[in-house]
Amino acid sequence: MNYLSLRYFIEVSNHLSFSEASKTLHISQPGLSQQISSLEKQLGFKLLNRTTRKITLTEEGEYIYKKLAPSFEDIEKTVNYIVENKTIPKPKLKIATVPSAASIYIPKLLKKIVGQYPETEFYVHETTSSRAVKLVNQQNYHIGFIRTPIHSNIIANEGLSMIEFMRFPLQLVVSTNHTLAQKDAIHLYEAKDEPFIHYDAVQAHSLQFLLEKACLTAGFSPKELCKGSELLTIANLISNNLGVALMPEDMVSLLGKSQVKALNIDNSELTSSISAVWKNTDASILTKHILETLENDDDFNNI
Repeated sequence: MNYLSLRYFIEVSNHLSFSEASKTLHISQPGLSQQISSLEKQLGFKLLNRTTRKITLTEEGEYIYKKLAPSFEDIEKTVNYIVENKTIPKPKLKIATVPSAASIYIPKLLKKIVGQYPETEFYVHETTSSRAVKLVNQQNYHIGFIRTPIHSNIIANEGLSMIEFMRFPLQLVVSTNHTLAQKDAIHLYEAKDEPFIHYDAVQAHSLQFLLEKACLTAGFSPKELCKGSELLTIANLISNNLGVALMPEDMVSLLGKSQVKALNIDNSELTSSISAVWKNTDASILTKHILETLENDDDFNNI
């Protein structure tokens, strides 16, 4: 098959005009029409509906256009990049991650990986778990680090795979001036009258789910001081003794210890974890290497 004819068909489909497509392709209009007719003959069906007033795609033409147009666009982008820059593009690894994982695990991971892939450009984008899942599913990013538990159907519906590699108990964080700060551990019911800093159900779905479940399991519904997702804001609210927060131990490590204290929670089996998500069909050698590191390296796997 003459692939140049397919290129011509894509251009005609872009413009829905032989005259406009012929200008872009620098080919005569009769010659272009002949190429499309020849392609239709090879395929055995019509690609275009031609009238004196307009051109439309047939059902088969629409299908082929949607399937092939992105490929030709990628080819053009690649060639244009090489021509403009006189070099081939460097390989990239793009990571979408929740802020806590970006602060704690990404530096450790890159320290182990970067030296083995000196030509690779690494991009780290801090975002929410739900957004990271979307970015990976859309193949805008290669791997995502998210806060779990998260509803498994969300991952399944996006067609992604997931591994959980770090798991931490929940702790109650209070001001050092709070009366509860005299203790090292409490039953969560002891905090039933405290105003809790809640998490935004969209921005921090997993943390809000854990807060509600932990308090209900302990026998009460948590009072709400406010909703927030920025760790620095939450830390300042706690240190000023305006409220308390329930958060996983790894997030607590980012707060600093000067004006807040984390209390262990007795008789609680709830945990929060960090998990990696990726699309199997888009997993490069580097992505697979990272996943193997997360699963097998003791610095990243405490499960």
